[in-house]
Amino acid sequence: MLNIRLKILVIAVLVIIFVAFWPAQLGGDTQFLIVQGNSMLPTILPGSFVVIKDSPPYQIGDIVAWVQREGTAQKTIVHRIIGEEERGFIIQGDNNPKKDPGFPTEEDIIGRVVFATPYVGEMLALFRNPVVLGVSAVILVLVQSAQKKRRNKKERLRRIRLGLPEKPIQPDTEIKPKKPDYTLFFAALAFNVITYVAVQLLVASNVMPKGDIVTGFLYSIYTASFASTISFGLYFVFIIGLYFLAKSYEAKSYKTKMIRKKKSSLALLLGKEQNPMLALASLFWILFVMMSIFHLVSMVDDLTKVIT
Repeated sequence: MLNIRLKILVIAVLVIIFVAFWPAQLGGDTQFLIVQGNSMLPTILPGSFVVIKDSPPYQIGDIVAWVQREGTAQKTIVHRIIGEEERGFIIQGDNNPKKDPGFPTEEDIIGRVVFATPYVGEMLALFRNPVVLGVSAVILVLVQSAQKKRRNKKERLRRIRLGLPEKPIQPDTEIKPKKPDYTLFFAALAFNVITYVAVQLLVASNVMPKGDIVTGFLYSIYTASFASTISFGLYFVFIIGLYFLAKSYEAKSYKTKMIRKKKSSLALLLGKEQNPMLALASLFWILFVMMSIFHLVSMVDDLTKVIT
């Protein structure tokens, strides 16, 4: 009973936090940035992850993020308001000898910094290193292999204590059917999320992201953040829809395989135990993964500038 109450409490707290910090790209008032440079030392360290909320009016002493525009170029700056005039605010970094150029108005200010945590930027830069990624991948494989060996050892010892053979003996006539492989389904879901996060990271840093086939078209109709959200939802529905179609065909085939003896021409081509709908879905999933990879590669330069 206590565990259920604790779970309910944790879920309620998470929901409150999620609602309170709903991203601006999805209609909320919160944005997230990674600060670079030493201009806000010692208050905010380089590489800190900051949470910004759009909460006017702004006052002297507030640390705010504002957009500095020079022609067509623009840059997001996180500094402190040190004064106010009729023309706008006077903003300066805690570690800067001079104030920021111009007099930003409330329209130029994205929001007030409500939370900052250091070292997140350094961690992201660390995991961008191919050597670190390679070592991490090897460690994960070794850990999974060790866990599998430990489980097999425990199962073998359990069977020995019970006087059972180390491996279950199956009748020669019993052939265990091969389970359908849905690895590409999970890969497509993962790449959809990764691509969406990458696009939103660029949008939050005022960088116009490159679009894929669908998202690029939506950019011409909606704002970048809303367009990427729509395409994320459409792709998600498409990926999940293929999964349910494959699962439905699989369930239908299981119910009728004992009755239907004659193979269809498609089953003859694919094999006795193959699911033609899963094969078709896997084709679309792998095409989506390839498209996502090309999309991410096209954003590498912009992401590098934002993260580092």
